[in-house]
Amino acid sequence: MGRRPPLLDPDALPEPDASSVAIRVRPAAERALRDGHPWLFEGGVVSESRNAPPGTVGVVFDRKNRFLAAGLLDPESPIRVRLLVHGEPAQIGEELFHSRIRNALARRSEVASHGTTGFRAIHGENDGLPGLVADLYDRALVLRVETAAWLPHLRTLLAPLRALLAPDRVFLLASRPARRSPVCPPELAELGGAELRVSEEALGTDPSGPNSGLPFVETGLHFEAHPFVGQKTGFYLDQRENRRRLEGEVRGGRILNVFSYTGAFSVYAARAGAEEAVDVDRAEPALRQAERHFKLNREDPGVAACRHRTIAGDAFAVMEELGKRGEEFDTVVVDPPSFTRSAAHRDRALRAYGRLTRLALPLLSPGGLLVQASCSSRAEPEAFYAAVENAVRAARRAMETPVHTGHPADHPVGFPEGTYLKCLWARRPA
Repeated sequence: MGRRPPLLDPDALPEPDASSVAIRVRPAAERALRDGHPWLFEGGVVSESRNAPPGTVGVVFDRKNRFLAAGLLDPESPIRVRLLVHGEPAQIGEELFHSRIRNALARRSEVASHGTTGFRAIHGENDGLPGLVADLYDRALVLRVETAAWLPHLRTLLAPLRALLAPDRVFLLASRPARRSPVCPPELAELGGAELRVSEEALGTDPSGPNSGLPFVETGLHFEAHPFVGQKTGFYLDQRENRRRLEGEVRGGRILNVFSYTGAFSVYAARAGAEEAVDVDRAEPALRQAERHFKLNREDPGVAACRHRTIAGDAFAVMEELGKRGEEFDTVVVDPPSFTRSAAHRDRALRAYGRLTRLALPLLSPGGLLVQASCSSRAEPEAFYAAVENAVRAARRAMETPVHTGHPADHPVGFPEGTYLKCLWARRPA
């Protein structure tokens, strides 16, 4: 499925600059930081005391030269500083990191139960560690840095992570902007990911190879994450609660899972008694992993009895063709990737959601369930739900009053831009 990620010694990571940078900001930025916003944008900066590399601690002062906030500087990003401290000064280092991670895990005390060993341990800004994500897959930890500002602090961060989570293996992923930074080690920059050498013991299997992802359990079902060839950190952990909800809603019959990725919604539906599951995705490696997920769960009677097939192709075209053939499904799940990463494409994304709804409606059998999701923060919840519901009205299809769901407990929302996951549930009357 891909090249084996390089092994990176933590000592090869850069060290943080020993001196901080004093930053003055505009009134609007000052107000936002007083309200606890985790980002200081480039346009809000009036002056910096010196030029400094990514990861330098930036200390923000107000108009009266009083301490306002402090965080990690990224001079190459529109988000100039990711704030970790507001209001009262505090040392940015291991003690602070340990406290933030401990608090994040306390908020997830109920997630890591019910037969679940895969969850998000750190959700960036929303857990007080902006620009950093940490997902635990059983005993393997996958870190993702959205900014090069974290690279000089990873060695310090590893100590509390290992103390609190006790992972056997640690993997590191870097966003494209972080990879382009001059402080990014070449081993990490080349592939965008590496395994950190945290133990001299055997490194285990190659997580980029076929049938060798990072295994974990979710509510008793077996899955694998592929952090170096998959989406996010290798699995969509954020849809766990929606998958659990789907299991309670399925009434047998057939499920169509569009933009299925590795088929997790279908596995849950199969356990609930679905007789047939059809996964649609344009990525054939993802569909092969969906087939493997069904094999991994064959000991469950429902999964064993469910007919599973995959269709590789463009979701819009496949749905249109299924409609022309008059096929009907008892459940249709439409969970596309983000259609827009910029405000300029917001309206186009909303039109795409509406089109997906129009294609899904004819495929629903009487009493059938539509589950439609959006993972784009640029499409506000109200706008997304309106796009779907307007498409239902325009198609003159009768649907029961929809239900809306959002983020699970391990993906908390702590600031407005942190809201991205929306899911609509509606049934066609029987």
